[in-house]
Amino acid sequence: MGFTDANGVDLSGVTGRLVQTVDLVQNPAPQAIATDTVNGHVFVLQLESSATAPGDSGNMYLNRVHRTTGAVTGSMRLKGFGHGISMGCQPVGGESHLWTECGPLHVTGSGSAFGKSVTRFAFVDGGELDATTIPQARRFTPPGSTAGTGPSFDPTTGLLTVVYHKDGKRHFTRYDADLAAAGTWTPVGTTFVMPAGEDVTPAVPSPYPLEPTLTSQGHQTLGDVLYAYHWAPYDAETHPDTVPSAFPGIAFMTSYDWTTGQRLDRQVVTGADGLERREPEGVAVEVDPATQETRLLFGFSNTVPGTTGSRDVTVCWYPTRPAVDGVKVLQDWEDLALAAGITAGAERPRGRLVALAGTTYLQLRGTLTCSLTVDGPIATLPHRLRPTRQTRQNVPRNNDTGRCVCRVEAGVRGELWAYGAYADNPITWIDLDGVSVAWR
Repeated sequence: MGFTDANGVDLSGVTGRLVQTVDLVQNPAPQAIATDTVNGHVFVLQLESSATAPGDSGNMYLNRVHRTTGAVTGSMRLKGFGHGISMGCQPVGGESHLWTECGPLHVTGSGSAFGKSVTRFAFVDGGELDATTIPQARRFTPPGSTAGTGPSFDPTTGLLTVVYHKDGKRHFTRYDADLAAAGTWTPVGTTFVMPAGEDVTPAVPSPYPLEPTLTSQGHQTLGDVLYAYHWAPYDAETHPDTVPSAFPGIAFMTSYDWTTGQRLDRQVVTGADGLERREPEGVAVEVDPATQETRLLFGFSNTVPGTTGSRDVTVCWYPTRPAVDGVKVLQDWEDLALAAGITAGAERPRGRLVALAGTTYLQLRGTLTCSLTVDGPIATLPHRLRPTRQTRQNVPRNNDTGRCVCRVEAGVRGELWAYGAYADNPITWIDLDGVSVAWR
């Protein structure tokens, strides 16, 4: 049995999907995520390409992604801001205001640059911000901070959580986000200090040796629970002969009680396990506009299929609502986008995700008419339904000389294909009502 915290989050439980394998404007990996559910956006921070900015100069790109379609709808360049430890978003009317780290920069021995302050700014498509031009009154450096910092935003409380390093430990302090935006930084409640030893890599089953120290990939507060996202990369440097350098490692999510400082739970993150190069990047909270369910979001970087360096982003989420009669609906029925030459039958083709007894299923329904004489695409799944491992099932089709079944398959890009059509045995209709296949 998993542990369910005060927010309803079970870190060992099932997860849903917000967007999947969205190509970003630059090559490097994403770093932090946030959403604006009022205006329908997902925001993704990424470091600027080394081809544009040699070395790590602290320059970043801020991608704006359509929350429903996954299309990149805009971007901003942030010059001298840092590394993208974490990020928050506050909708203000029709504008999206982002909280991020910003310069002056703290440069590590390895050359990585992190912002020592935090700031808020409005997203402007195609715009550019230089950290040196932001007035001091609009920048905040946590007292006693000795390195980089980063903010996250809890939309359920309106509180901003700022992480910083002090006395060799990571500290987390909360502030009223609206007051902070106006220049008043008064701590709300107590400061959470990360207990000693929490960055030691846990002993978990792994195909390759792991680096001994966890790498922080973001933080998020929801109510009085702090979530820390970590990565244990495969230790290719110590074991170069046994660890393939292209393999990333293992992701962990840990929850802490803000009041007591105690760890509540730590689990290996299993969502989106089929991505080619799966690296944990970014954690956030949103309130789903359709269901009002609070969701804990977590992101992954992945290599764009067919490339060696371009990266895309996938954002998953933990549900907080309990199951009803043993079933959790992770995504209700959505229409499939039909391929050229395919039309809906008596019932339009749709899909949904449900979880039963800890297993998530992709369910399809509806019929479609076609004239297929070769294997080919019949539809595209919405981002929220796309699996990260190939899924397949046999389904009914028109009976032609005893052939009455074809196979449908879907993969990471969401294309639904039908297999089994021939020039002398065409498929003229397909029934999707029986599709209920394990999904990851």
